[in-house]
Amino acid sequence: MIDIENSDIGIPEYTYSNVNFKSSLQNNISDFGDFFEHYMLKNKPCIIQNVVSDWECAKKWVTEDEINYDYMVEEYGDMDAPVANCKNIQYNAQCKSNMKVHEFLKYLQCNTNNELLYLKDWHLRKNRPNDKFYEILPYFAMDWLNEFALDNKDDDFMFVYIGPQGSRTPLHEDVYCSYSWSVNIVGRKKWILFPPGEEDKLKDRFGNLPLLFEPEKHVNVKYYEIIQEKGDALFVPSGWHHQVANELNTISINHNWINGCNIEFVWKALQKCLVSVENQIAEFKDTSEYSIECQLILKSLFGMDFQSFLDFLCYIAKKRMSQLQGESNTSLSKYSLGINIIKFDLKNILKVMNSIQVHPVFQKENILSSIKNDLLEIRTAITKVL
Repeated sequence: MIDIENSDIGIPEYTYSNVNFKSSLQNNISDFGDFFEHYMLKNKPCIIQNVVSDWECAKKWVTEDEINYDYMVEEYGDMDAPVANCKNIQYNAQCKSNMKVHEFLKYLQCNTNNELLYLKDWHLRKNRPNDKFYEILPYFAMDWLNEFALDNKDDDFMFVYIGPQGSRTPLHEDVYCSYSWSVNIVGRKKWILFPPGEEDKLKDRFGNLPLLFEPEKHVNVKYYEIIQEKGDALFVPSGWHHQVANELNTISINHNWINGCNIEFVWKALQKCLVSVENQIAEFKDTSEYSIECQLILKSLFGMDFQSFLDFLCYIAKKRMSQLQGESNTSLSKYSLGINIIKFDLKNILKVMNSIQVHPVFQKENILSSIKNDLLEIRTAITKVL
């Protein structure tokens, strides 16, 4: 059972104490309630140590603190996976292509060429749904994003990463301004995380971020430097830009996720991206297609437009209403949501719906017409039960 004691807890503003941001985090998380109150709600990063001892992948993918290449090739070798070339950069991003897993593992084992390849964003769990190679930790079970994806048979946000020493992921913010978590099965990663707003100090005059943050070139920037060891789970909060480097040959499992604690951050990020799009094509503001074009561009940039965001929000709201009325309250097929968590979800959905209802896009006749009534009905129903 996943629950919280106080269903009236809200989402606080960002707060920071006077700490040394250039430091390693070591947090002893006692239980879900501790993590919920001190890290998810406060949108602060943390490390939870030694979490993979019972995972099948920790036993089969690793031998003597090294990748078990023979097992990985035999089990997954014929599968395709996306591989990034860390040395081939175009438009400030690593170039990607598909590769057979056995070919990548052969490269990783020998690593005699000049390339620096990184297998990342591999949907292994989706392609092998019966392969229970890991379990979602209770801390991360409030996961609307993957709940929605699995229920609707969409692409999930569950990934495997395999990279050699020196491979890296450039400076970025996670998709949808979501949370993410990362667990090292073997190896070591070095993370640099920036509290929201610090990334603005790194932008050039065109608003572009550098590919990588270099401390000696950027002064007066607050950041966390975090070493993630084998067996560690790292929680990355919403809106925290970060970059990652593998200090050893490393395998990790990563999820992006959204829930009642950060849905307002996602909504604010979606609105901010729309404003940017509107400013970019402001010269077409008086055309009849302007609003629709803005939504199309928004979806290409953010990954969601207003329609898909509302579809997502309404789906979770309907499901939580049904759960409140006694239907199955499991999350990600394992954890049961307590009554306080269900009400917490509905409370924060209602807060976002109230904001959506007064947004200018909601008032336009040619936008969101198919879901306006649905949202208003759900909003009324939630108000009645809270």
